[in-house]
Amino acid sequence: MKNRIKPYIPSPGFFTYTLLFIQLCYYTIYVIKQLPGFSVSVPDLASMFFSFFTLYLFAAVCESLMPGKLIARILSPLILVTAWGLYSYHLSTGSTLDFALVKDNIGISFSTEALQMMSAPFSGYDFIFAAVLLTLTLVLEFRYSIFSATVNPGLKSGITAFILVIIVIMLPVQRGDEFTLFAKSAFTTNEAAAAVSDTGGFPYEKEKINLSFSGSGRHGQPNIILILIESFNANFVGAKAPDGIEYTPNFNSLINKGLYIDRFYGNSIQTCKGQAAVFYSVLPGISGKIFVDYPDLNISGFPALMKDSGYHTIFFQAFHNLKFDNTTHNMLKAGFSVVKSYAEFRRKEDRPFIWGWGVEDRIFYERAFELMDAEHLKNPDKPLFTALMTVGTHIPCDGMPAESRTIYKDPKNIKEKYSNALRLSDSHLPRFFELLKKRKYLENTIVIITADHSFPMKEHGLYNNEICFYDEAFRIPFLVIWDGAIKPERIKDRAYSQVDIGPTIADLAGISKGKHNMTGISVFDRRRERPVYLVQPYNGKFLQVVKYPFKFIKHIKTGKEYLFNLEDDPKEKNNLMDAGFDLNEISRFRESLNAIYLNQKLIEENRIMRP
Repeated sequence: MKNRIKPYIPSPGFFTYTLLFIQLCYYTIYVIKQLPGFSVSVPDLASMFFSFFTLYLFAAVCESLMPGKLIARILSPLILVTAWGLYSYHLSTGSTLDFALVKDNIGISFSTEALQMMSAPFSGYDFIFAAVLLTLTLVLEFRYSIFSATVNPGLKSGITAFILVIIVIMLPVQRGDEFTLFAKSAFTTNEAAAAVSDTGGFPYEKEKINLSFSGSGRHGQPNIILILIESFNANFVGAKAPDGIEYTPNFNSLINKGLYIDRFYGNSIQTCKGQAAVFYSVLPGISGKIFVDYPDLNISGFPALMKDSGYHTIFFQAFHNLKFDNTTHNMLKAGFSVVKSYAEFRRKEDRPFIWGWGVEDRIFYERAFELMDAEHLKNPDKPLFTALMTVGTHIPCDGMPAESRTIYKDPKNIKEKYSNALRLSDSHLPRFFELLKKRKYLENTIVIITADHSFPMKEHGLYNNEICFYDEAFRIPFLVIWDGAIKPERIKDRAYSQVDIGPTIADLAGISKGKHNMTGISVFDRRRERPVYLVQPYNGKFLQVVKYPFKFIKHIKTGKEYLFNLEDDPKEKNNLMDAGFDLNEISRFRESLNAIYLNQKLIEENRIMRP
């Protein structure tokens, strides 16, 4: 009987033992670092034991695919280094790598900047370990043939292991090794998206825009400049570093000159998702990128409304590559007449001010005004709507010259590097307003300062934007200044988001008619209050709805729900779902998520606007 069963039992080779040893090393570190899910409790110990079983099955499948020496010499180091990457990523971020994150960003992964970004979660020790592991693997194989000599080519045992791996992946249990969990993440669904209530047609399509602004200084069509500061985390506004230095003193001083909203949110993470929300006033999708995965989507941006109403529309970004995430195509589709990057205006003398992902804000602003001057000469009778996207604060903020580091002279982590970059960016805002005041044709100009998205700075122990679901991953500043027209005001008791920027600008410009698909409302419309929807598309997908002061979150992968009172608990420490919160209210929050599901369905079915 044993002899009959034996061919179906995968017998481990040296490759399997090596993978198990790597996992044991990292799990020991996970327990020491007290990562979530790794403790000496019975459930966590059982989970870790199960993960060794799933890794054993995965290794058996790999060994069955390596019957020859050549194949073994290719696959063995490749799989072992991949294992290092997965476990190191988990160690750095506190979470397993999500398949959706890889899928959505594979197209941009080979640019220099993207590689720099992807390497940010890993420390120098991680790369030393990888180099030692790879060197040891190659030496053992090419000197002693230790991997190719011990692989198990048994077809029956390989098939058995493969079937068991598939069963484990399909089990509704989020347990297993890093390879298994990565595979499981590929099957995270959009849950109720397909069954959401849908009346058909094109529900976003409209012909009118509600006007609410009643400022006293409106005369003619104002110029409008929208500044999107890269990765601007609102928690740094008004805050100070440990030594008492303000992170954003210039921005802080501007708040008293305009309308500032404390609870303003980016609707998702990443620049292209922020651009979709800002310029199209539509929620980013639960899956994929609108700009990349749906290039033929019938959709209209609010800059098109501006252009139809007599504006000359300009998009200018500091990052040099306009092909990144299909930017040019989608900015033109949004309605910009001019789409350019700083690369066209770069000069030799700019070199000392280019580091990290691109040029510093001061140089960028100077080139932006040169562009506006040139475009104004071409269209002197048209007011300008200009969108400016900076890049100086792009994570990981590496390469900043020592003489520019104001807060931390020798930064030790991403937060300290970011703090220096944000302070430098803030120090360049006066230069922007200096250049603005010098131009007579820009005398009547509205300035809006906000961000493309936020970035967590370990407020909850997380540095990774694709992992975090707390406020610091979404909350951004929003300030609108129009001298003589907008009275200084600070809104603290209402929440708005990027989809409200388009309606707000149309409201300020007095544009009341035009075909559009904007889903937000003007921040000057105090009669209506709409929920704010937030989408974390990675780490198992966290869908959120903010009805201030409450914030409801659902994790699609696990089904876990969170509810926070942001007024009483701004740091989101007390989950009211654990405290017997009113069931009717919870039911209404759950129903509110249907708006996110419907948005995804409209994108997939190309029903944002009629052709």
